[in-house]
Amino acid sequence: MPTDPVTLTTAAPPADSIDLQGIRLHADTDAGPAGVDVVEPEPGVLEIHVTAPEPATTLALDWDLTTDGATVYWQPDWAQRRHMPAEWASRRSVSLLRSVPVGSLVDAADRNVASWALSETSRRIQVRREGVREESARFRCTTTVPVPAGEYEVVLRIDRRPVPYWTALADIASWWDGFFAEAPMPAPPAGRMPTYCTWYAMHQELTADRVERAAEQAYALGFRTIIVDDGWQTDDTSRGYWYCGDWETATGKMGDLGEHVARVRRAGLTYLLWLAPSLLGRRSPARARFADRTLGSLSAQDADILDPRYPEVRDHLTEVCVRLLDVAGVDGFKLDFLDAWLVDDPPPAGAGADVPDVESAVARWLTDLRDELALRRPGVLLEFRQNYTGPALQRFGNLFRAADCPMDIVDNRTRTVDVRLLLPGRTVHSDPILWNTAESAVYAAEQLLCALFSVPQVSVDLAALPAEHRRMLTYWLGFHREHVDTLVGGTIEPSRPDLAYPLVRSRGAAGTVAAAYAAVPVPVAAADGPEAVVVNATGVAGVVLDIAPDTEVAVRTVRDHCGETLAGQPDRLGPGLHRLAVPRAGLAELTVVPLH
Repeated sequence: MPTDPVTLTTAAPPADSIDLQGIRLHADTDAGPAGVDVVEPEPGVLEIHVTAPEPATTLALDWDLTTDGATVYWQPDWAQRRHMPAEWASRRSVSLLRSVPVGSLVDAADRNVASWALSETSRRIQVRREGVREESARFRCTTTVPVPAGEYEVVLRIDRRPVPYWTALADIASWWDGFFAEAPMPAPPAGRMPTYCTWYAMHQELTADRVERAAEQAYALGFRTIIVDDGWQTDDTSRGYWYCGDWETATGKMGDLGEHVARVRRAGLTYLLWLAPSLLGRRSPARARFADRTLGSLSAQDADILDPRYPEVRDHLTEVCVRLLDVAGVDGFKLDFLDAWLVDDPPPAGAGADVPDVESAVARWLTDLRDELALRRPGVLLEFRQNYTGPALQRFGNLFRAADCPMDIVDNRTRTVDVRLLLPGRTVHSDPILWNTAESAVYAAEQLLCALFSVPQVSVDLAALPAEHRRMLTYWLGFHREHVDTLVGGTIEPSRPDLAYPLVRSRGAAGTVAAAYAAVPVPVAAADGPEAVVVNATGVAGVVLDIAPDTEVAVRTVRDHCGETLAGQPDRLGPGLHRLAVPRAGLAELTVVPLH
């Protein structure tokens, strides 16, 4: 059996655990036993209030429960990795800047077996065990929570209702919202429009002319937002971070940034600019000012990490963003590398620091930044990247993107779906979608379809697109704009997380969009209507519809990957299984008719 010199892998649950409707719970602190009070807000849901007495500094929660037919354990950090972990093999750290303390046991019918969450989502929590205990064949979880000065309470929510697991997770998200005085930062409509990103297409070799040409092409194809990524601030093209920190425009590349931004906006695009606020490049002019205000180095990135515990660091970062908003006229920022502030062992705060810990300092800076930018531009857009996508961060950002996964068709799907599950109702973006323009337009379409239930970001050389690729991209971006309320704003229902979501559907006011990513039947019922769209992202031709006994389907249109209508389709389909000749990367538009 694997051993771990840090975590006691064979430790049994404490003998004095209490039993809460079959959940065995032990709560303790370094200052003695913790107080426990249990509330049952509805049948199947327990909210366990645990109070740490003074002068405790750590609170340990250890609980286990039966798995009751679960086939998979979902948690938001794993992307494609879906399994039932062993308790000795699973350990993670969560905080303001890394994910969130939540997990869900799910059975093969997508039912919730047990979902848990902690109310504390900002402080750094160690999840030391999170998996099956061999000795008991029960699921066990152990967390350690840092306790601030004074009496402190954390709430453990455990939901064992036999509801769809996405319902249990959505209810947890709503529950988290109740712990914040502020609502999540709203996302204006521009944040939900198809987005062109320069990164994979240009890397640091961008120029104002090149971006402006791409902007004109992007608008014609159906994009409405552009993210100008790394490279605008440096003449260097080595893909390093030597020159991050002062955030002055590389005029040799970009000319007058304000004039450039104005030209792109006149072309019809909202303009976001990339920043990595945590980084202090080793050749940046700002290094002379902040060399003694760092947390350490970012390994292999040619940069150190600014220490936000100092007010002059936070003020500098806010002033940079305000200047770019006021002077250059950008509409918002892609804020990258916020998770670089998650230093494992930060040095003690020196003289002049006014915040004791890094996460609290980051929260203070993000509060100031949001307030300053929103005052100047109420619809400002701020994009955060997975895994800094927890409920606390939603107060400071309004766009949440999947982590980097270039051309990984499965990872972009699972990551975007994971963030949708974690942040129901929020605006989720894909990682920039990339494909080889010399390859099939059908395969390129499937790269888009892997992120169908998020805002598509695309990063290919638009000037190099063959005609078929242009037709395909124009069609699918138009489809996304037409159905955005359902695709991005609807209720998402991703089936079988253990199989990387082979079937995903999203329900909106007008109907349902479902996408099959494997050769599985697509259920269609009266609740999916009145209008439904079934997308074939299986990689082969044909989809199978499984029409409910009380339902009939009228096939309005079948289209290929470029949106061309195909003739020869059946008019009506009754209850049962039906194979529909939907081409690879195409779709079927259906009218769903209840049978009385």
